[in-house]
Amino acid sequence: MGLFSSLIRRKFKNVAGKRYERILKEYKEFLLTEEEMVLPEIKSILMPLDRFINEVPAEVYDTLSAYKEAKILLVYIIDAQVFHMIEHTLGRKASEDFRKNEERYGMTLLEKIASTFEELDMSTQLRLFFGDKSEDVIKLSEKHDMLVLSKAYGSEITKTHPLSPIVLKIVQHVDIPIIIY
Repeated sequence: MGLFSSLIRRKFKNVAGKRYERILKEYKEFLLTEEEMVLPEIKSILMPLDRFINEVPAEVYDTLSAYKEAKILLVYIIDAQVFHMIEHTLGRKASEDFRKNEERYGMTLLEKIASTFEELDMSTQLRLFFGDKSEDVIKLSEKHDMLVLSKAYGSEITKTHPLSPIVLKIVQHVDIPIIIY
């Protein structure tokens, strides 16, 4: 019997009695084992951003400040497919205007978020590139210990769809811990 189990038994000794043991037995597939309760070591954090993200809530900074030693990679991914669609439908000048606006907004957002992490004495790296928002994040996450993702990453959210479809796809294909804000 592990420490966690004995703590729960002592806490609920006079409350639930044998009922707790029955619940523990019936729901053992849903309860965490002691091995699962060990926090993973986080040395690198991936934080993808795009034009649907205006700011990061203060709670996210507070949570991530617990990992002072971790390096944070802030990535702004410009949707290459949208760029090519604009080029084919509206012409080269319109696509170049789109690229310039995205790069300007992306760098401003990256620098703003990086400065907040620097105030917390956390190191960041910045990257901005064209790519596939879901596939590139899935590939990049293989080299990191944690993924921090906005609910609105990749598309706007609504009351009926509180999570972007791109976030759902990423969550289904990534094996590292994820914080969704």
